Amino acid sequence: MTTVLSVRDLSVTFDTGEGPVQALHDISLDLAAGETVAVVGESGSGKSTLASCVNRLLADNGRITAGTITLGDQDITHAPESVMTAIRGRRVGLVPQDPMTNLNPVMTVGAQITEALEVHGLASGGTARDRAIDLLGQAGIDRPEARFRQYPHEFSGGMRQRVLIAMALACRPEVLLADEPTSALDVTVQRRVLDQMTELTAELGTSVLLITHDLALAAERADRVVVMHRGRVVESGDAATIIADPRHEYTQRLLAAAPAMSDVKVTPIAADEQAETLLEVTGAVRRYRIRGQREHLHAVDGIDLTIPKGRTVAIVGESGSGKSTAARLALRLERADGGTIRYRGTDVASLRGKELLAYRRAIQPVFQNPYASLDPRYTIGQVIDEPLRVHRIGDAASRRRTVAELLDRVALPAAYAQRRPHELSGGQRQRVAIARALALDPELVVMDEAVSALDVLVQEQILELMVDLQRDQGLSYLFISHDLAVVHLVAHHVYVMKAGKIVEDGDPATVFDSPQHPYTQQLVAAVPRPRHQAS
Repeated sequence: MTTVLSVRDLSVTFDTGEGPVQALHDISLDLAAGETVAVVGESGSGKSTLASCVNRLLADNGRITAGTITLGDQDITHAPESVMTAIRGRRVGLVPQDPMTNLNPVMTVGAQITEALEVHGLASGGTARDRAIDLLGQAGIDRPEARFRQYPHEFSGGMRQRVLIAMALACRPEVLLADEPTSALDVTVQRRVLDQMTELTAELGTSVLLITHDLALAAERADRVVVMHRGRVVESGDAATIIADPRHEYTQRLLAAAPAMSDVKVTPIAADEQAETLLEVTGAVRRYRIRGQREHLHAVDGIDLTIPKGRTVAIVGESGSGKSTAARLALRLERADGGTIRYRGTDVASLRGKELLAYRRAIQPVFQNPYASLDPRYTIGQVIDEPLRVHRIGDAASRRRTVAELLDRVALPAAYAQRRPHELSGGQRQRVAIARALALDPELVVMDEAVSALDVLVQEQILELMVDLQRDQGLSYLFISHDLAVVHLVAHHVYVMKAGKIVEDGDPATVFDSPQHPYTQQLVAAVPRPRHQAS
């Protein structure tokens, strides 16, 4: 079988304020025509650094210190930028991890896709426009003709990720570098997008290097799996063998930590156990005007939900279903156009001044995007310390101690307090965001896809932390996720949203084991399951 990408003995070093840090140690792998190879490992293991090397997009402080990268028969290890510019997009497509920082906010999404086609001379004018609209539709964007004219801020996080996938596939590349390509997508769109990638592989012999922390996804989609830990390959081989019979202790830990729909709930409660209502949403409506159109989009359309004290309530559904809008209404980052939201019986729309400040201390968010929610000018210590300073809690010395304790609670070294967000991986940034939310000892934490960027080991730590806080402090969670296995594990009650409405709700075990609504049935059926089974 023809090898289209070969990495041999690759080593990479980053220059940091603390001295040189070797991120990759003698990495070797081959990617054959039409093959999908999944690279898995926890955040910080070097997965994304490997992908950046292949596309020669390392950060300025990073350098390849040994080894070679060969694309086809061309050594691109130290190829000049003019050569790489021609290769990127045309021969090697890239789906990056973060959709918001990789889309131009002042260009329509349609213009950004057509630009990719025009730069490489594949289409222009009306032909490029038609191809871009077709790609948006294939990537799962509804009403692609209308969406073609919209800007990235008018899309949900999952929809922005689908735009990036459409852009990466626009030039029908030989190799597709997919760096956590579906981390922001719900399971139904994830399956649709990955099915499209599979079809492209079969049609053109396109190879896929899939960077992921989702072992179920790797098991379902990959021909071979490469397991990375601390910048080294610790195990590699046929996906069936790796999944069924892992040899390395680290691989075994990854598999053991991955949640499954059959796992026992970590926070069981008695069926007759009652709890006071903390937050109650009744008939909430939120409408948006769609630019260039007369009608309004009902992002939230008359929903009712209740969050009891000391419970975890989850909302699941496709991206664009209204989950994140519901979260913003609960946080009072947006005002409802109808209905009421009550916190301990008080209408939050009526809160002003000190009462509003107290509400925002009691209800803290952890947003989906760790890149956009951390100020790049601040050190990590300043990021976590900021809410303490805003609410005038403690003196400088006590706040430093609190920052160190919070970093420890989210499994980050205390020394990270001196680093800045760009020096951390995506998963590490999300842990910082969680630490910041916990700084004020809130009653309710609104977690909007808060563990979607985390590898399974860190996810396991965060979920255990959630459970400990809930048990010890009576903390409540509004947990928004597209990962049904995680929801099944941690939630006491789940609401299923579609097109702004709640179509089904109940205990997660009941809802997922015996879904009544066709949409819930579709969600459950789309959960990735390993195609490789032990013999």
